[in-house]
Amino acid sequence: MNNMESNKMKNTVKTIQTIILMGALWGICEASFGYALHFLPYGFSGMFMFPIGMYFMVNAYKQSESKNAVLWVGLIAASVKFIDLLLPTRSPMTVINPATSIILESLVVFAFVKVFNSKKVVASSYLIGLSWILLFTLTQALIFKPESGLYTLPFLQVVLFLLMNALVSGSIIMIYLKNENKISLKISSRKLSFALPLIAMLLALSMEYANSLIF
Repeated sequence: MNNMESNKMKNTVKTIQTIILMGALWGICEASFGYALHFLPYGFSGMFMFPIGMYFMVNAYKQSESKNAVLWVGLIAASVKFIDLLLPTRSPMTVINPATSIILESLVVFAFVKVFNSKKVVASSYLIGLSWILLFTLTQALIFKPESGLYTLPFLQVVLFLLMNALVSGSIIMIYLKNENKISLKISSRKLSFALPLIAMLLALSMEYANSLIF
């Protein structure tokens, strides 16, 4: 194996480790802050959890230099939710709903990193804050149709909620993007092994399962 192939292999391993770690950390946040925020009125938790998820997705993209890492991080975080299917008291929809939200969030951030213009931080932040919740609401209304969801509210309330979501999420995202270099999650590739990502993943799964038993 020549040096070029060796470096390519090392970069691939580093990317996989980074994806698993960022996805697991997002899963840990969902299994902790996410459950705490569910005490807020329905739909409000996503205003804060989406920026958190975006933080981990963008960090994965920056560290791996791969836009596809955004999608994989979303899939890892969504997979943490599926452990709830092991609980007989959980209906599939209560698991599919948040997992779908996470996957849609990753799709929106994937599109964002493709077209982001650093000169238009404010407009981009509020647009992405609106995009994910709009996409999620349309997915609920047209595909899954859960018993409770934003699409079941009166039209004016839906519009107001979408705008409020764009304002709150967008403001948090804007602050993050303007201070991205100061608050990036920097992990030395030399110190990163598969042990840390796997431990984080096991912790995320354990926390999600435990909290699902309680709440």
